[in-house]
Amino acid sequence: MLRLFLGLFLVMTVGLVLALQTVERTFDALLDYQMQDYNREAVRGQAWTLGEQLRGLDGPAREQHLQAIRPHYGLGLSLVQADQLALTDKEQAELAQGLLVIRDKYTQYIGAIDGGSQLLSIKLPPEPSLMPFYIAAAYLMIAVLIGIVLFFWVRPHWRDLEKLRLAAERFGDNDLSVRIQLSRRSNIRDLAEHFNLMAARIEGLIANQRELTNAVSHELRTPIARLSFELDQLKQQPDASQNRELIADMYADLGELEEMVSELLTYASLERGATVISRENIQAANWLDSVVGSVALEAEAAGVQLSIGECRVEEVRIEPRFMARAVINLLRNAIRYAEQRVEVSLVRIGDQYQVLVNDDGPGVPPAGREKIFEPFSRLDASRDRRTGGFGLGLALVRRVSQSHGGHVEVGDSPWGGASFRMTWAHQD
Repeated sequence: MLRLFLGLFLVMTVGLVLALQTVERTFDALLDYQMQDYNREAVRGQAWTLGEQLRGLDGPAREQHLQAIRPHYGLGLSLVQADQLALTDKEQAELAQGLLVIRDKYTQYIGAIDGGSQLLSIKLPPEPSLMPFYIAAAYLMIAVLIGIVLFFWVRPHWRDLEKLRLAAERFGDNDLSVRIQLSRRSNIRDLAEHFNLMAARIEGLIANQRELTNAVSHELRTPIARLSFELDQLKQQPDASQNRELIADMYADLGELEEMVSELLTYASLERGATVISRENIQAANWLDSVVGSVALEAEAAGVQLSIGECRVEEVRIEPRFMARAVINLLRNAIRYAEQRVEVSLVRIGDQYQVLVNDDGPGVPPAGREKIFEPFSRLDASRDRRTGGFGLGLALVRRVSQSHGGHVEVGDSPWGGASFRMTWAHQD
């Protein structure tokens, strides 16, 4: 706090002194003529009276008269010769017009007596000897008052900044849960809120990273263990036909690993914000047809009727690759659990696009409708991974919808199964 206080104090004090000096010099220059007229008028009466008294006297008599009246005026009265003053043309003109010549910052006034070479000089009494001390004391009082006001202004700022510093230090020491609570009147409240948002975002990213790391290591064990077992069986298997079956199973496991890695890379890219979402205007009907066509064979193999319910949109503004991946994941999830039918629709309501995927399967219980969008989550842990997926598909759907400024939710379909609704905003 001391460094902050001293820095502001010096800047404000020096700045104020310089400002006062600048203002004084500026207005002195601007008001010079007015000040001259004002001071001439203030002294003009005394100068006229003295001139009238001296005009009828000769040189020695004038000096005697000044000596006699000088104690009663309190002014410095003297007679001077014009050639001793080195008068400028402007001053000579002023004397010719009967005006007083002003010198030495309005402290000396020179006037003509009878038009001759002898002039009357009037000097104001000098300022008190303590005037510099008074001026210095005044500036010191100003500096003290500035310091007092500045202290009470800096103290709450310093206190809030110290809270922010300590929070940042704790956050750097791996205390990711630290947050800052400041008064509504704090001037750095917005900064603290941004710090809290940043801390929450980093804490979430690290937590997700840890969950992904743990989940990936768990998920990879199963296909790797199967591959190891199948390789052992292949070595011991003398029958070539059985070898072909084992090799086919091994290719299937490798395909599972490849698909898992692809899902992981896509999810991680969206999760950390490394992927730039560039939207395009896409012909909606053709795009939806191609997406449905990508999973048509899977639906046919599962004995599920896959159809497009409605597409009431001519154009849709999306990132086509990621959005297609999300809708395909929704369709695959629906095909996996449907009894007989799956239907997908694309509609626009106001400024919102909606993709709806309905199936006639068992549906999703209300208690698990939020959990299913978390990575590597399954409501039924006993389900085989070959039919239950990796638990990344719906997590990827949520990330894609969020990257488009939207969200995804699940409810009940008209046929008693699950109804997934992915909504995102239209943006130009």
